[in-house]
Amino acid sequence: MKLLTITGVGPGDPSLLTLAAVQAIQESTVVSYPVSILGGESLAEKIASKWITKDKKKLPLYFPMVDDAKALKSSWKLAGNHLINMIENGERVVFLSQGDISLFSTGSYLLKELEKYYPDCNIKLIPGVTSFSAAAAISKLPLAFQNEQFLVVPVPHSRKELKIILSEAALMKRVVVLLKLGKNWTWVQPLLKELNLLESSIFAERVGFSDQQIFRATDLSSKSRQYFSLLLIRQSWPLVMP
Repeated sequence: MKLLTITGVGPGDPSLLTLAAVQAIQESTVVSYPVSILGGESLAEKIASKWITKDKKKLPLYFPMVDDAKALKSSWKLAGNHLINMIENGERVVFLSQGDISLFSTGSYLLKELEKYYPDCNIKLIPGVTSFSAAAAISKLPLAFQNEQFLVVPVPHSRKELKIILSEAALMKRVVVLLKLGKNWTWVQPLLKELNLLESSIFAERVGFSDQQIFRATDLSSKSRQYFSLLLIRQSWPLVMP
């Protein structure tokens, strides 16, 4: 039976890998993972390195971080071909993806590629811990109570869009997670300051890595931040609390 396992490896801390992810790696003969630069390092492989023993074959797959649709489609197709060739040769293949495999994940593109062109290949998905759930746990900020709403969204392209998102969130008692903050922080920080929301926001960067930073947004200047950064914004709390 042709089987590919796609597993999330969490945000960065190896101890946050699930038992299912560890078992999938241990039972594999080939460990595959994405790289954004040919010959470059893979964060997913680094996170799971403790369980990638010397007897495992490694298969880095190139996924360029570009907006070119032709280049993206080409990389997905090539990656799918490589994986299928390994599987047809009798290998037990696991593909590692940072965070959770269903949320802004390279693994999701692989899933759809293989479903379209190799429908007879069985694919098993193993979820992983997200960066924002890890950040919430570390900062001890509950993401949602009772009937509260919860929104996860990449930073929008304009101040106007973000103001609308935050205004609706306040009205609906909705907790907001802003992903892909990075260089956008240079304009997001002044907007939050204008809206008096810095005190209500938790900033997190490189969650799970040795150099992670998690603190209130009031402690941070407006200079550009690293790509792996996010914001948790809670504008209100339930009326009934301990």
